[in-house]
Parts: sequence; C-alpha cells; structure tokens
Amino acid sequence: MSINDKNKINVLIIGAGMYSTGCTVLKGKKETDKDLGVVLPSILELHQQGLVGDIYIANRSGQKFVDLKKKLDIMRSKFGWTGKVKLFPNQNESNPNAYKEALKKISKPAATIIVTPDFLHKEMMLEAIKNKVHFMVVKPAVTKLRDLEEIISKQKKAGLLGMVDYHKVYDEANLILKEDYESGKYGDIQHIFSKQTQKRDMLAIFGNWLDKSVNINHYLGSHYIHLVGFITKAIPLNVRATSQFGVAKEEYSIDTEDLIETQIIWRAKNGSLFSSYHLAGWSDPSETSGMTYQDIHIIGTKGHIDSEQRFRGLETVLVDKGQSIINPYFFHLHKGLLGNPELEGKYGFKSIKTFVKCALGVANGILIDDFEDKLPTIKNSRTVTAILEAADKSLANNSEIISLNL
Repeated sequence: MSINDKNKINVLIIGAGMYSTGCTVLKGKKETDKDLGVVLPSILELHQQGLVGDIYIANRSGQKFVDLKKKLDIMRSKFGWTGKVKLFPNQNESNPNAYKEALKKISKPAATIIVTPDFLHKEMMLEAIKNKVHFMVVKPAVTKLRDLEEIISKQKKAGLLGMVDYHKVYDEANLILKEDYESGKYGDIQHIFSKQTQKRDMLAIFGNWLDKSVNINHYLGSHYIHLVGFITKAIPLNVRATSQFGVAKEEYSIDTEDLIETQIIWRAKNGSLFSSYHLAGWSDPSETSGMTYQDIHIIGTKGHIDSEQRFRGLETVLVDKGQSIINPYFFHLHKGLLGNPELEGKYGFKSIKTFVKCALGVANGILIDDFEDKLPTIKNSRTVTAILEAADKSLANNSEIISLNL
C-alpha cells in the first residue's frame, strides 16, 4: 500500500449476544463454548494487528454493557488487547435504533458485522447499505429469496462488500474436501449426508425471540447445506423437508421443531445428479460432552469420504465437570508460546479476518466482483436461501417436494 492508502477500517458490531460477546441468559449457571464470544475477541485481535481502527458495539439494550465491560477487562488483562470500544446506547438505556445511530456516526472506511436474530438481518443490511458501510451478517442472511435479491441489487449499486459468516468454508477439513472434489479425486458425487445438532441449552439462550419464522434449519442446517453448494457449485432442483417436535415444546414452551431433515436433489456442473440429506437439531441433552455434533459424509464414484468435525482429538474428563470434547480449530481462546492469543489457524477467526481484509481492500479500490465465486458473499447465498425457503414451504405443506428453478 502507498502512504495514501487506507490501512485501517473502523468496525461496528451490531448485537451483543452469545456469538458476539458471549453474553447469554446462562451466565453464572452453565458454561458454553463461546463464553467470551467470537466476534468481539476477533475484532480486538485485528485492532491489535493494525487492521481495525475504532471499534463500536450497538445493542438494543444497554443493560448488557455492565457484563460486557467486565468481559472486556478480562480479555484485555489476559490477552493484552488495547482496543477501546464505543457503546450504543449508553449503559442501562434501551434503544432499538441504536445501531442506526452508530451507522451514521462511524467514520469511513467502515464495516459492520451483524450478529442479531434472523428477522432483523434484512433491515440492518439495508441500513448499512444506506450509510455506505461494508457488511457481514451471521448466517443465514435472510430466508426468502426475494429479500436476498433486493439486498444484492442495492449492495451492488452501492459498490459495497456484503458477506455471510459461513465460517465452515474456512475449516481446513472442508478446504481439503473442496480441493479434492474440484481435482476429480471423488469422481461424480452420488450422495452427501450431514448431521449438526446442539445442546438444548441453545433453546434457553434463544428462547426469548424464537417463533415460527425462525427454525433450526435456518440457524444450523444452513451451514452444511451452504457447504455442499459452495464445494460442488451444483444447482438444487428440488427440496423436501421433515421435522419432529418434542423437547422445545414440552420443556421450554417454545413452538419450534427439535429436528429438521432436508433432502435435496442437485445437478452437478457436469450434468450428473446427486442427493444430499441434512439433519439439524437443538435438543441434545445438556450433558452432551461437546456443544455440537457435526459430521459430513460423501459418497462418490471414486470413493467414500467421512469428516468427523465434532471430535478433533481433544477430550477432558474433570472432577465436578465430567467429560468435555473441545474443538480447538473453531475458536478456542488460548495463548501461544509467546503469550499472544493464537487465533490465526481458527476458522471462526479466519472468517472475520477475511471480511475485514476484503472490506479494507474494497476501500482501497478492489472491485467487489473480485470476491465472487471465491468467498461466501451475499450473492453466493442465493442457493442456500432458495433451499431454506423451499424447506419451509415443504414443512408447511405436509413435507411435499418443492421444485426450484435457479
């Protein structure tokens, strides 16, 4: 970069919940695998690396900021992060439009990471576009294709970078799957199966905003559904979904499915057809040793591929705590040998750093089209959004097959 280039970008985090800051209703009761969050620690580290300038957090309720300030003190003390955080609204105030005020006030070049319930994503992305702020949103971006098309159109006209935090595409195991498939090692794909289920604790964490417009397929199933499209570049032809109720209704009084299964028929780039079947759930026992069961299996004409993505080789059994399976490759905050936080190899961090670096690149003249077909952009989400919408239609119509025309 020349001396005139922009070498830092200011970042606004919208939302101060579990994935953002680690703040949940389980505070003081149960540990989660994200007790300090993912987004805020990543941005603090990127500030330390010199990529991020000012840091802002906007949240509907400023009451969370009391606990957040304590977490910031812990992280600064342990990891040496020095970034200051500007909060919207003021502590103990409530303002559902705090993010709008922050988007207006943030200095350019600017980027925002939207970490809020799904039904808020569209209005927040449009507000970011209105204020000329690059954005990344947690998955799924939206669950209706017409909403996505509106966002893509406005984002492209504004020349802004829009990405979705499908962090599984940065997992080394999945990068190998992608490269091997593209090189022809697997032959033609015939079938793919994925399973991703989480502890029922998530129902307690998300219970205050869950309704029939949001389900486990949106929150969790979208990961592997997106990954199949991202790896294969195949086109979905039809979708059928089934579901089961139980724990959410009976134990948490939430009218949402425990499990959703999505079956998809795809046409690969060479014209061959294959099926995929994706199981997503959030009713696993709280005593489960890991937060998430997650694995993917591929059958091709040249082989059978299994990727166990829950157990990554680290298990502990401790007095009073029992068994724990830890995924050190997603986002496990710990120090390296020199005392600095070790985040570079973790796919949760890589997703956020990639967005920040690319947004900074666009601020310095790189075209947003340069990232298409390479990264999980907003435009890249067309396939997974169409599938999620079709799965919802299938569930609403006695699990009938829904045809797609993409």
